[in-house]
Amino acid sequence: MTEPDKEVTADLLVIGGGITGAGIAQDAAARGLKTILVEKGDFASGTSSRSSKLIHGGLRYLEQFSLGLMHESVSERHILTQLAPGLVRWAPFLLPHFRGKSKKWRISLGLWLYDHLARTAEDLKHRRLTAEQVLHYAPGMRQEDLAGGALYYDCVTDDARLVLSVVLDARARGAQIHNYAGVEELVRKDGRAAGAVVRDALTGESWRIRARQIVSATGPWTDETLRALGEAREQKKIRPAKGVHILLRRDRLELHQVAYIPSARDERALFVIPWYEGILAGTTDTEYRGAPDEAYPERQDVDYILDALNWSFPRARVTVDDVISSYAGIRPLINVPGKSTTDVPREYKIFESPSGLISVAGGKLTTYRRMAKIVVDRVVRRLKAETKELPVLPSWTHRIRLGNPSEEGFNPFASAGLTEDVRAHLLADYGVWARQVVSILEVYPEWSRPLAPGLPYILAEAHFAVTREQARTLEDVLARRTRVTLLDPGQGRECAEDVSRIMARELNWGEEERLRQVKQYNQALETKYRGARFLK
Repeated sequence: MTEPDKEVTADLLVIGGGITGAGIAQDAAARGLKTILVEKGDFASGTSSRSSKLIHGGLRYLEQFSLGLMHESVSERHILTQLAPGLVRWAPFLLPHFRGKSKKWRISLGLWLYDHLARTAEDLKHRRLTAEQVLHYAPGMRQEDLAGGALYYDCVTDDARLVLSVVLDARARGAQIHNYAGVEELVRKDGRAAGAVVRDALTGESWRIRARQIVSATGPWTDETLRALGEAREQKKIRPAKGVHILLRRDRLELHQVAYIPSARDERALFVIPWYEGILAGTTDTEYRGAPDEAYPERQDVDYILDALNWSFPRARVTVDDVISSYAGIRPLINVPGKSTTDVPREYKIFESPSGLISVAGGKLTTYRRMAKIVVDRVVRRLKAETKELPVLPSWTHRIRLGNPSEEGFNPFASAGLTEDVRAHLLADYGVWARQVVSILEVYPEWSRPLAPGLPYILAEAHFAVTREQARTLEDVLARRTRVTLLDPGQGRECAEDVSRIMARELNWGEEERLRQVKQYNQALETKYRGARFLK
């Protein structure tokens, strides 16, 4: 390997830019540690943008008697509703009861425990429903064997935007944040991990990072990362499980809130979520043995979800032709021999290699902040053991607002001409940063045009994504900074030209690179985000 182009130092190097790595970087930077985060792709480009989009207490954990995990989940859910009210929103969840599919007493007991553990506010406590009331909330719901149900409350989010909000807060607190920066090798000193050589995937530039402590938070890439860095042992740390979701048009189901419906094939249950302008449905849960980078939605995965939808909503007659987009995420479950992926608890675990490298795996989106705190606590103890005087603050991320949505973020003159749905979207997704998006329109008023018909995203967001949010590819903008890829029936093909031209100007792309970006984006639509035409 050639000599790195430059060298930097840090107290902590975080490998991985999903929600866990982002949370660790934020917590460490907020405590005063000199922190660097590197991510081999884009932020949240793995599991963290391919979840069920829920910040939830984990009702099904009761079936596994995982009361500790449930208590932690509901506690963190409460904190996140306070920290990011624009991104983490309360929503009613409909739980229908069908004879032969579930026991009514178990549902009632489970929901009572759920409210009790969460110390649920009176207006958010669950209530039992008759069959007629269930049909009021979901007119298209199956009537045969419908014996009633319940309504309870949990939270819906935009997972990729949540990750980005945490990343940007870490950066604002002094952390150096690098996407498209992959670790090529560890730097060792006296047998200990003392840094890493990192290469920028887009420019080819490399640099050496000397760090007093290194944490790997690479999710489904945990074992692969350990092998690549020469840290692997025989026992695998994680057990990858593939979860597929599909997106439909909002009008395809008669549904006014989230529904938790039974599978038509087995004893699992799936979420059906009115999400922005679409309906999100999933997930599957199958063993996965391939490379995490090559996990794509397959026709059999989609058919499993469609069967569940058509069982619970027989009038809808949903087919593969209704699928706008789909995606597959890999859950980094802790390796528990002898258990199915469905039965493996969604807990996290911290591992330490002989070199001192710390790895964290497992867990879920909801509990990221708590996981990060525990990891950084360990890092601080280690650093204090090496250095007697280490002025570090205790964790205080439970008080750090993310975006802090407020109408005060808008200049009413700058926002003139924006529709109400665009204003609402900007406030929810960007918070106080919304005014910076709107200020772009003072220079480029033509960028108030929508990225896609029927969606609230505007062209100015593409400029903001590049200049403020480190977007480097067309997919970064259309699939994660906005969700055009998932929600637009055309999956962003129509706006790809305009967006790529905005990016080309800011990133100094030539015409050849711009066209390559468009081609690369279209290839991603054929593999990672398959709509109906690529599922047949």
